[in-house]
Amino acid sequence: MMHNQIKIIDYKDRYAEDFARLNRTWLESYNLLEKADEMQLDQPDELIIKPGGKILLALEQEKVIGTCALIRMGATKAELAKLTVADDARGQGIGRRLTVAIIDQARVMGIDHIILLSNNKLRSAIHLYESLGFRHTPLPADVKYATADVYMELRLPFV
Repeated sequence: MMHNQIKIIDYKDRYAEDFARLNRTWLESYNLLEKADEMQLDQPDELIIKPGGKILLALEQEKVIGTCALIRMGATKAELAKLTVADDARGQGIGRRLTVAIIDQARVMGIDHIILLSNNKLRSAIHLYESLGFRHTPLPADVKYATADVYMELRLPFV
């Protein structure tokens, strides 16, 4: 797989099954799939896109090999979620490219505060977030994921 053949594109309804499949695969493999995830995976347009969020996909030719979502939480705040890369495409920087692209989209959308919830089992994802400037902060009491034990924030400078 050649790195330069991978395109980052906006989500389209025709990729709904790929978005759900890729995310279910990794969530189930870590025993982290929850009701909140299921709802987002079953209704990405209703629960992520229409409320003002964004989903980006990594495509190799026409095959979806990665996803990353930005879920709007207010005028200037959003949650980074549903970052995944297919098993056979890992280790090539695709997760980083997706995350950087979603952060760039957040800036365009006027978002200056990105949060994310994760689980300490996901060491490589947490390392990626740290390398991009996300900082660990205490887990809020009202998180929507029972398995979340990591909470991170990124404050975007105005450009």
